Amino acid sequence: MCSHVSTWSDPLALLSDAAQDLGDGEQALYDVLMAGYPHSVLRRHDVLLEQSGATRRDLHRLLTAAGFRDLAELQARVADKLNDELRSPAARFAARLSPAARAGLLPRMTVRESDNVATTLSELHDSGALSLAADALLAGRRRWVTGHRRSHAFAHLLATDLAAVLGQVALVGGPAGREIEALTDSGPQDVLVAFALRRYDSATLRLTGAFADLGATVIAITDDAGGPLAARADICLTAVTASTSYADSPTAVTAVAHALATLAAARSKAAGRRLARREQAVALLSAYDEE
Repeated sequence: MCSHVSTWSDPLALLSDAAQDLGDGEQALYDVLMAGYPHSVLRRHDVLLEQSGATRRDLHRLLTAAGFRDLAELQARVADKLNDELRSPAARFAARLSPAARAGLLPRMTVRESDNVATTLSELHDSGALSLAADALLAGRRRWVTGHRRSHAFAHLLATDLAAVLGQVALVGGPAGREIEALTDSGPQDVLVAFALRRYDSATLRLTGAFADLGATVIAITDDAGGPLAARADICLTAVTASTSYADSPTAVTAVAHALATLAAARSKAAGRRLARREQAVALLSAYDEE
């Protein structure tokens, strides 16, 4: 299910080759981009033009000669490469939130988060992986959900949403504990949904491997189809986590969890009845202050 293919051409080399064949304006733009590369690429176009004294036409000619549709495509290429290389939050903070990188931060974040969700859900729909994962949840005898450290928040969200529409849902691992009990009770008819993002919590990987050894179906929700969690999974749901912040983006991961719970509910014949019974329990316990 999980495969990952990546190709990379250094944008700076492409821009250099293009600038040599063009005029003074394009060369001045290249000089500005080279001086602060790669972070200079992430500046707004008006800032680049002001610093170089070039025109919009110069920028367009340089980008298209280098093989890019526009500045946004160049910025996305560089941002993705930086995202792959910056392994720790401290490294990402220094690279992305330095004074030179702060200009236009929130607009860039808005575009990036929107792109993450759109790309992730589109690819999971086209591949059929999300549909397979929902069917596996419905077919499971028990549904276990796990995630440690930051990923525990995603696991808690999914377990809560699934429990509203499906029976036999349990959160395991992390603060929830119960790893030994879960493995004692589990078997080939069970399903584990595991969340792990770089740098891939070792406890999650161990627990996922143990479930896999028992014959349970493992659904990975992760950020790398070639990563260590995906290697242990029967079904892999890969979320784009590219970010403009020191923290990898959680937005598409949350969207995957939400989409998985929604699709499972839509396909479950008993989801409506369970939600109705849940409302009765809410009323009996006066669980919410709704006055």
